[in-house]
Amino acid sequence: MALLNATDLRLAFRTLQTRPGLAAVIIATLALGIGATTAMFSVLNAALLRPLPFVEPDRLVVLMGVAGPERSVRGASIPEVHDWRALNRTMTDVSVFDPISLNLKTETGAERIIAERVNAGYFPLLGIAAARGRTFTPDEDSLPDAHPVAVVSHSFWRNRFGSDPAMVGKTISVNGRALTVVGIMPEGFGGLSFQAEVWVPVAMISVDSPVSLLTSRSNRWVPAVGRLRDGIDVGDARRDLMAVAAQLAGQYPETNRERSVDLQSLQDSALGSTKALFAALFQAVLLVLLIACANVMSLQLVRATSREREISLRLALGAGRLQLLRQLMTEGIVLAGLGGVIGLILAFWCLRLLLPLAPAGLFPAYAQVAVDGRVLAFTAGITLLCGLVCGLAPALRSGRGDLSDALRQGIRASSSGLRRLRKPGMQQALVAGEVALALILLVGAGLMLKDLRRRIAVPPGFQAEGVVAARVALPRDRYPVPERIIFAERLVERLSALPDVAVATVSTDLPLRGFSNAALLTTDVPGAEPVRHFRHGVTPRFFEALSIPILAGRGFAAADLSHSPGVAVVSEATARRLWPGQDPLGRRFHLGNQTGPEVTVVGVAASARFRDLTNDLAAPAGGLDMYYPFTQRTDADLEIAVRSRTGAVLSAAVLQAQVAAIDPQLPLYLVQHLEQAVRSQNAAPRFGSIVLSVFSALALVLSAIGVYGVIAFVVGLSRREIAIRLALGADGNRVLGVVMANGMTLVLGGVALGLVGARLGAKVLASQLYGVPVTDTGTFLAVTGVVTLVAFLACWLPARRAARVEPQTVLKGE
Repeated sequence: MALLNATDLRLAFRTLQTRPGLAAVIIATLALGIGATTAMFSVLNAALLRPLPFVEPDRLVVLMGVAGPERSVRGASIPEVHDWRALNRTMTDVSVFDPISLNLKTETGAERIIAERVNAGYFPLLGIAAARGRTFTPDEDSLPDAHPVAVVSHSFWRNRFGSDPAMVGKTISVNGRALTVVGIMPEGFGGLSFQAEVWVPVAMISVDSPVSLLTSRSNRWVPAVGRLRDGIDVGDARRDLMAVAAQLAGQYPETNRERSVDLQSLQDSALGSTKALFAALFQAVLLVLLIACANVMSLQLVRATSREREISLRLALGAGRLQLLRQLMTEGIVLAGLGGVIGLILAFWCLRLLLPLAPAGLFPAYAQVAVDGRVLAFTAGITLLCGLVCGLAPALRSGRGDLSDALRQGIRASSSGLRRLRKPGMQQALVAGEVALALILLVGAGLMLKDLRRRIAVPPGFQAEGVVAARVALPRDRYPVPERIIFAERLVERLSALPDVAVATVSTDLPLRGFSNAALLTTDVPGAEPVRHFRHGVTPRFFEALSIPILAGRGFAAADLSHSPGVAVVSEATARRLWPGQDPLGRRFHLGNQTGPEVTVVGVAASARFRDLTNDLAAPAGGLDMYYPFTQRTDADLEIAVRSRTGAVLSAAVLQAQVAAIDPQLPLYLVQHLEQAVRSQNAAPRFGSIVLSVFSALALVLSAIGVYGVIAFVVGLSRREIAIRLALGADGNRVLGVVMANGMTLVLGGVALGLVGARLGAKVLASQLYGVPVTDTGTFLAVTGVVTLVAFLACWLPARRAARVEPQTVLKGE
């Protein structure tokens, strides 16, 4: 027999119309739960469930070099990646994957494009062939600068060359180098960065970097991608590559000591720490859906109680229990179906509000959040499940009780007065469960909000307000070191001459922009070993431009030239770690080992956070920061910082005009207010806090409605009992106390259960918290107080109404 038929559907709609208010509340509750869950599933589907556009993407892994016992990620050198490829036994192939950006010469000047530097095996490894032409050959990937070739994306070919059928064989000018296009990739392919427009072979590294990097084992920055052999998992491959790393450490002790390899699935690498955030938010919204379902079951039990006489009458007239069960389940599915349709509309609306709140970089580049077929199937599934839940409560109740007693006495026989609140039952369990789930969610939101407050309170160590930052890349063949210095001096001079500019500076990197470069140094302490530090080449007014105070000594001056003695300014945290309890001024260190160039410390600057806001600068993992004069530590990739006098940030067009006046072939890119770089550090926690807070508030409201509903229902059933008590001399406050005591017993039971659940569930957020323990006592106490207070009010409102019952009116009605 079919679950649904036309007769049952008509009867279901007619029955729901008898109590439209209750039906509307149930539908609205389900719509909220299903809508929120569908919206979050859309995010999860785009980021985690949708397969990546490669052949067997689950077999692809990202390999990163790690260093030291803490296994800090350091990247790999190109020779190291080649060794991984040659010596491993668990992968079919390994390729360098180096996301870069390049200057593309155009008819009007130059543009910055996203590119990838890869080995010849990169495209076969991903299982993607060229749509036109071919990809790289092993010969093109073996000899430095011997084969100036490139592969371009379909969008690059279409948008920039009008889908010219003769594109293969033509040349493009990249960083001033003419590269012959040998292939065009299929439409939609953007490499592992998902946005690449051009690919160049690793052997053409001179396009933007020194050729020496092809053989240097001490310069490490690149990741690699590999494909697992059949029957091999990530753990097997990790053990294999760690053995390879140990072999390389023995073969090259100077560069590979304490070096190893870490592996991640391609998807885990793309998601990073946001995978845990997405999973936590989806688990949170499932709790909201559970609360909604519990609320609906409670309301359905109320409805079933009021229909006991009707159901008993149907059974007495010959209706079969199976027929009755089917009818009740049909009503539940109709309610859920209406809730599901409205919930789907709410999901579209939620996504329109949610996605603009998501910070740049929160979603991986491949993720396109939308309501697709998988999302619709998920929504249909949870709607059906909710429908079964809606029909289950009255169906279970209809199978109990004495038929003749129900017909004879109606609803009064089914009620047990105020004792229902003390007597364990399904409604009582649902109320306690709702309170517990709401408390779990609120604890999570409280922890995230406290974490966000702590992050925002972290001082970055510089003043970002009123500063605009931008980046420009100088072609290395046209700009050797002396020309880079001249370019920087001319650009600073032109920018400083602008009317609203207070100070301008050029450096190799700026705080929180992601371009810090590391190297080794050896201090003058006897027996000191080389230590890793982050080096920042800056022009003289750098510290003034970013408002970083010089605490001791001096900053840099025009007299600090390339041929002058080497000097450095150290951060305060670096000085404490390298020379604890000593005056760092005048101390000397060597770049690299003891045979490297000698540098003298001439100043101490306040500590500024260059990598992120949450690093402990006093810890070894926090990194050491050293500043050098730009004349003594140049780079072809430059960062520009300009502080305005009025606080109004200069436009990108104004900055580009000053660069173009020096060299029209140099495009600016990554132009942003430096404040944005600071805010982006807290963007993901802020997003998670907002979403989790909304879910928690929704859960608290639903649970309060649930508590109110069950207390009001019992009070309604107990009107005669209350009236008799009052008629016999009971005080209204006594009645109020009885109802409140019974109701709060349920609430406190839910709170106790919720505290246990919150203690266990908070571990899900552990990776997202900074300086906030998952057992934070203040958060637990505050949330417990809020939940208890809201539940108290939800109990008090119907209890107060019970205490004001007029005995004569009620008893006369009876």
